[in-house]
Amino acid sequence: MRTGLKRWWAMGQVARASSRLRRVSRPQDAEPARQELTRRLLGLRGLPQKVGQVLTLAELGAETPGFGSLAEAPSPLAPEAALAEVSRRLGRPWREVFAALEGVGIAASLGQVHRGVLHDGRAVAVKLRHPGIAEAVREDLRALGWLAAPLGGWRGRLDLSAYRHELARMLQGELDYRHEAQALRDAGARMADVPGVIVPVPVDALTREDLLVMTWVDGASLAEGWRWSEADRRALSTTLVRLFLQGCFTWGALHADPHPGNYRVARGPEGAPVLGVLDFGCVKPLPPELPAGLGRLLALLRAPATPPSPGQWVSAWVLLGFTPELLEPMAEALPAVSRVLLEPLLLDRPFHARDWRLGARLTEALGPHRWNFRAAGPASLLFVLRAFHGLVRHLDVLDAPIAWGPLLDEARAPSLPPPPAPPEARGEGRARYLKVRVTEAGRTRVALTFRADVTAHLEDLLPEDLPRRLAARGLQPAGIGAAAVAAGLRPSELFHLDEGDRQVRVWLE
Repeated sequence: MRTGLKRWWAMGQVARASSRLRRVSRPQDAEPARQELTRRLLGLRGLPQKVGQVLTLAELGAETPGFGSLAEAPSPLAPEAALAEVSRRLGRPWREVFAALEGVGIAASLGQVHRGVLHDGRAVAVKLRHPGIAEAVREDLRALGWLAAPLGGWRGRLDLSAYRHELARMLQGELDYRHEAQALRDAGARMADVPGVIVPVPVDALTREDLLVMTWVDGASLAEGWRWSEADRRALSTTLVRLFLQGCFTWGALHADPHPGNYRVARGPEGAPVLGVLDFGCVKPLPPELPAGLGRLLALLRAPATPPSPGQWVSAWVLLGFTPELLEPMAEALPAVSRVLLEPLLLDRPFHARDWRLGARLTEALGPHRWNFRAAGPASLLFVLRAFHGLVRHLDVLDAPIAWGPLLDEARAPSLPPPPAPPEARGEGRARYLKVRVTEAGRTRVALTFRADVTAHLEDLLPEDLPRRLAARGLQPAGIGAAAVAAGLRPSELFHLDEGDRQVRVWLE
């Protein structure tokens, strides 16, 4: 228990360091704050460092990346201790297995990698799980229970249990190196026909739950590919997109750990660019609904002159696992959202990732519904989005536009006919939605839409400080909600609170 409390305290220090970095206003203060956060993440290893590795995606191509050590850092074990651990896990002296083995390794979040040479001359990577890391990950996952805190002051709590379960399942798989060895074998079979790709081959006789031996993949970091010719960068970009689309539509599995340390770029025998893909501990199996849902959205986007109905858009997103009750209020926005997200897949001409402006355009398309859209998504897409984010960032850095459309056809993406529009049913004169909007200085700060029938729980859906201020004015949210239900949930304004620059409006629509 003491170890767990100590780790939770250290995680609090990470949170404070992260907060200090966000508050930095002067450029000269940014680097010390970044170094402090990096140092604390490295000290914790496990889940905090794995989350921190996402930060390295934002620094691809930078001359002096501040978070680069989160991807590849010196191993925490002294060389002698690391070699002793290898011997202990093999059950015999390491010299009986290896002609040479470097004591200094490269560390990642859950383990460290040492270069070695087997007696048969093969160069290998020896991946050693950090001692005690399994218990540390369990503590981290328990700490994630605190994430059920109110979101942005909103009292309606977002249930994060599905996300904790998804993280736990994937991390448990990463901790078992026999699981990764099987993933390597599967990847080797899948990618055998993909040009310009190489993956390590596991040495099964030497693999244990906490020790993985695999062939060594030479090459430079992916960021080095940024300095190559445009033709070479285009070849690397094509390979990255091909792997993502094949994973989604052909193999049903995605390499879902896209931080820069997991890629190598090199030249093949004839000088062509080769992409080495490393670390298959985090491979996300995909449900058949994912390619089906994406295929449905593509069919809707390619629909003839007659535009699909809002219900058809909602149905396609529900097929991906989104919650229909949260999607229905934003049905009119879903065509624009779908077009922005899937834009490169609709084009047969080269598409430049730098022109995508994905985040800004999604925010614009969603407007006040961005909270609903985030909440509506299923936890099963967490690692899919992680892989997608990594792909977009890598393409942005390589800066070589390619055509996605032919690669999508190559991946045999399904093209499903649009679903029939579902019939709308609601009582005459009855509202469909409960809406909450908070504006400050004319800007929308909170915009939430719920099904009208949750009005009975109005008090729990309001921003945290609002019920107290309403009570001071003689208004009781519970009573307002109960009265609206008793009146048949008819479209009407439930209350409007004007406090200078801050206005709150709650109504049924």
